[in-house]
Amino acid sequence: MRPLIVLLCLAVLLAAGGYAYLRYLPDRYDPFAPLSIAERPSFLTEWKLRALKLDPEACFAALDAAGIGYEPVADRETGEGCGFEDAARLKHSTLPWGAAALPLTCPMIAALAVWERHDLQPAAERLLGARIARVKHYGSYACRNVNNAGAGRRSQHATANALDVAGFRLADGREISVARHWENGGAEATFLAAVHDAACGRFASVLGPEYNAAHADHFHFDMGGFGLCR
Repeated sequence: MRPLIVLLCLAVLLAAGGYAYLRYLPDRYDPFAPLSIAERPSFLTEWKLRALKLDPEACFAALDAAGIGYEPVADRETGEGCGFEDAARLKHSTLPWGAAALPLTCPMIAALAVWERHDLQPAAERLLGARIARVKHYGSYACRNVNNAGAGRRSQHATANALDVAGFRLADGREISVARHWENGGAEATFLAAVHDAACGRFASVLGPEYNAAHADHFHFDMGGFGLCR
C-alpha cells in the first residue's frame, strides 16, 4: 500500500509542477504558446521557428504582432521546382529592407526578425559600439540550382526560402563586409563570427566563408531541412 501512496503523491506533484510551469512561466518557456518575435528567445525559440513552416497562419500572426511591415505574395510556380508559397515582401522590421531583398517565405522573415532583434543588434552594440542601420545582401529569390550549378537539386533560393547577407552598415557610417573582415582579426571579425554563430540557432542552415569558396563573401541563411552550420 505504501509504494502506491508514494506513486500517487509523485503523480500529484508532477501534475502540479506541470500546471505551475505552464501557468506562471513566460510564454517563451511554454512549448504551446505562439512564437513572440519581440520576446527574449529561449531554448524553445528554434523549435518554434521550425514549427512555423507547418502553420502559415501562425507565422503571419507572429509578424503582425511584432509590427513587421510586409506585403503578401500570392502562391505561384515560376519555373520547374521554383516559386513562392506562404511568402511576402519584407518592407521593414526594425530595419528598412527595401523591395530588392525579397520575397521571402514567412518562416524566413520570422527567423530573420528574431536574429536581427536579439542577436545582430546586441552584438553590434556590444562589439562595435554602434547599431546596425542596414543589412547589405545579395538577394533572396532566384530560380537556380545549388551553387548555380547546371544540374542538381534546386537551391533554397528557388523557393524564396533563403537570403545571402554580404555585410552591414552601422549607424555611424562604418561598413562591415564579410569579404573584407571575416579574417582580419579585429573587432569586425569578432562581430561577424558572433552573428554567424547566433544565426545557427535561428535558421535551419547557415553557411559562410568556412564552408566553401562560393560563400567567401557572404552568409547564406535558409529555412530548409538540412540543419547545417558551417
